[in-house]
Amino acid sequence: MTLLPPIDAHAHIQTGVSARDIAGLKAFVVAVTRERKEWGPALRRTDRLAVWGVGVHPGLPVEISDFDQAAFGEAVERACFVGEIGLDGKSKASMDSQRHVLTQILEVVAARPRPTTIHSAAASGPVLNALRERPIRAPILHWWRGSEKQTREAVELGCYFSINGAEVRRPKVLSLLPPERVLTETDFPYSRRSDPTATQPAAVGSTERALMQNWGLDELALRRLLWQNLAELFDRCDLTERVPSAVQEAMLAAGFR
Repeated sequence: MTLLPPIDAHAHIQTGVSARDIAGLKAFVVAVTRERKEWGPALRRTDRLAVWGVGVHPGLPVEISDFDQAAFGEAVERACFVGEIGLDGKSKASMDSQRHVLTQILEVVAARPRPTTIHSAAASGPVLNALRERPIRAPILHWWRGSEKQTREAVELGCYFSINGAEVRRPKVLSLLPPERVLTETDFPYSRRSDPTATQPAAVGSTERALMQNWGLDELALRRLLWQNLAELFDRCDLTERVPSAVQEAMLAAGFR
């Protein structure tokens, strides 16, 4: 079996970056957005091995105060992914206003299921509460910092986890994650502070090596597992036929039917 490309399930890429540069990464990338002005350019992209999310970052007070549920719903209708959304305990936006926006976002995603990458810095418990109150089909906890107890709760809620080079150095939490719920990410450019090897989107090598060692898999088996996990997320949301054809081909090559 030919080695499948790596997966970066959460990276920040400017919407004006050329298709050639993204293709040059030779990986599948979920390019997340943080603010409304990015949605239009992101949704016009037609990259071969990338999908673009529509997001409202909780760390941006203006995005929280100006959130429009109807406009977000229209954007989600055209998207294959949602993110970055969530809660941030260190944001200058009040937690009450963040919760209100997150509730509205989860209402949209419950009606229009999409894999959804979720920020929870200094807010692991409140994010789990929100997901418990308004469940969605394909939640992905990105750069998860929750406790062991919270991690078990997240698994019970059906969450997936996109992890990077910083998280794999926390083996107590990593050991709690079912392999069939894991994806790799960089959170480029932000993860560079804790993972010097994450110099660009798709630079997930340090994370892959840690997972191979932890799970006793070779590179081929790990990539196949990660692609099956990704395929399951799209399948849960009935989106398989809407993702780029090259992504569909990789999911089939990984054995997902």
